[in-house]
Amino acid sequence: MTRYHLIPDPTLSLRDTGSPMGARILTEGLGLMLELGLESFTFKKLAESLGSTEVTVYHYFANKQRLLQYYFQLYWLWLQTHCEQEGRSLKDPRARLHGDIKALCGIWPRDALVAQLDPATLRQLVIREGSKSFLHKNVDSDNQLKLFKPYKDLCAHVAKELKACSPRMKSPRSFATTLVEMAHSLEFAMHHLPALTELSVKKDRKKLAEFLIDLSDRYLDRK
Repeated sequence: MTRYHLIPDPTLSLRDTGSPMGARILTEGLGLMLELGLESFTFKKLAESLGSTEVTVYHYFANKQRLLQYYFQLYWLWLQTHCEQEGRSLKDPRARLHGDIKALCGIWPRDALVAQLDPATLRQLVIREGSKSFLHKNVDSDNQLKLFKPYKDLCAHVAKELKACSPRMKSPRSFATTLVEMAHSLEFAMHHLPALTELSVKKDRKKLAEFLIDLSDRYLDRK
C-alpha cells in the first residue's frame, strides 16, 4: 500500500521506531493513550498490552511525554504533507485555503494517503491530549529543541496561503494559528463542552469547516 513515510524528530525516540517492536509500540501506544488519556497511560500498561516488558518500552522512549510528542509531530507532518499535495492542482489561492481548512477539520478524501499510523486516530489524540505536549513547564526547552516545528510549519503553510489570498494582510500568522487551533478545539467543544458552540447541535465537521471558511472569507474581504 502506498503511503507517506514521515519521520518525526529523531531525538524523540531512543531507538529506530521502524523496527518491528518499535512499530508495535507506536501502534498499541496510540490506541491505549487515546483510550486512557495521558495521565492514566503508563509504560507498564503499554507493556502489558504488548505482552512485553516495561524495560523494552523504555528502550524506545524516555517517557510518555516524548511518546505523545512523537504522535503530535507525526500528525502535523502528515497534515501539512496532505495539504500541500492536495493544493498542487489548484491555481486559485482561495480554493487552496478552503481545501486546507477542510483538511484541518478532518475532511479528507477517501483515497488520501496515510502515514505509518492512521491520521484519523492521530487527530483524535491531538484533539483530546495534544495540548499536553506543550502545556508544561519544560515548553521553552522543548521549543529550543524544535519539538514543535511540524506544528509551526503547518501554521506557516496556512499563513502563506492567507497571504496569497490577500498580499496586504497584516497578521497572517496569527490568523493561521487561530484557524488551526479552532479546527481542533471547536471539535472538542462540540462533543464535550456543548455550551461553548452552536456546532454541538449537529456535531458535523462539515459545518465546522463551513464556519471557518466563512470566517476566513469575511476576514480576507475586509483587508
